[in-house]
Amino acid sequence: MKNKLDEIIKERLDNRQKWRNYLGWSLTHRDLASNAKKLFYKDKPFLNLILKLYFLPYNTLKYFYYICDRHRFEMIETEIRMLKGEKDDEEK
Repeated sequence: MKNKLDEIIKERLDNRQKWRNYLGWSLTHRDLASNAKKLFYKDKPFLNLILKLYFLPYNTLKYFYYICDRHRFEMIETEIRMLKGEKDDEEK
């Protein structure tokens, strides 16, 4: 039974690390795109305002997706710490 639990913890830890890498990659690219957009519209404030108003519903939805992904990333990091702790406890 203990051996089966070790395998489950190891598999889950591997899965969570892959998800953390993917979400970290995704969030990094979103941040880079956002910074590039800010830099592009820095000297075009009127166009920036018009586009922000026009795309307000879409941008609001994208913002909530971003917040959800940030939350998932933090939850996965917490779970990884917990699984590593369980793995260390099982080894002792």
